[in-house]
Amino acid sequence: MIGYFAPHEGSATLAYGVYNIENLAAYEAYRARLAADAQGRENYEFAQRERFILREDRTFLKLCAK
Repeated sequence: MIGYFAPHEGSATLAYGVYNIENLAAYEAYRARLAADAQGRENYEFAQRERFILREDRTFLKLCAK
C-alpha cells in the first residue's frame, strides 16, 4: 500500500487506495490475508457501515515511464 488519496479539489466522492504489487496473484494473496485479519475485517466493516465505501472499482495500471 502506497497510501490513500482523497479529493483535494473537485469531486468529493472519489478516493483512491494505491498499491505497488508485483502481479494479480500477489494482489489476491494480499486480499486473502486482509480478509483473514481481524482488524482488517473490522476496518472494512466499519467503512461499509458508515458508508465510507459506496463502490469499489479496481484498475490495474502499469508504470510506463518515470
